[in-house]
Amino acid sequence: MVVSHACGECHGGGDNPAAAFWLDGMRDTITQQFRIGPFVTRAKNLTPDVATGTGSFTERQIFNALRYGLRPEETPDVEITSTTPGQGNFPLHPHYLAVPMPWMSWRNMSNEELYAIAAYLKNGLKPVSHKVQDSDGPPDFWAGEYTVAKIGPYPVPAFPTANEKGGR
Repeated sequence: MVVSHACGECHGGGDNPAAAFWLDGMRDTITQQFRIGPFVTRAKNLTPDVATGTGSFTERQIFNALRYGLRPEETPDVEITSTTPGQGNFPLHPHYLAVPMPWMSWRNMSNEELYAIAAYLKNGLKPVSHKVQDSDGPPDFWAGEYTVAKIGPYPVPAFPTANEKGGR
């Protein structure tokens, strides 16, 4: 799933797990960084290196990043019970992944698929020590864009909807 979801296109190695620099983060500061207004975001190291990658995060923290867009380094290792900030155990002031990370699309994948990705990142990769420069800009300046009106509901409405055959 990591290959079919193009993680390597941003995080390194393209679609080839045998490639040098597979998922160890942005290396080319010209073509791999994302400019959003005056700010720059950079794809991080996804290998399980504790110092520079995902090694200090649990599979659940990675799952929560993929499902809810929450930065794992700032989200506790808990099962999220709401999608509304401040309700259930969803953080009152959530810290989201940068806009280029397509978690809004991935959040509708099954739990099994998301946990499979998390397990691969934690247990299927060799750790690579590669520090990616932090992204520029104030944290979460894009958080206002993550509203139901803009990214759609979670979970998605059941089939069939009014736009699908058999829908009302």
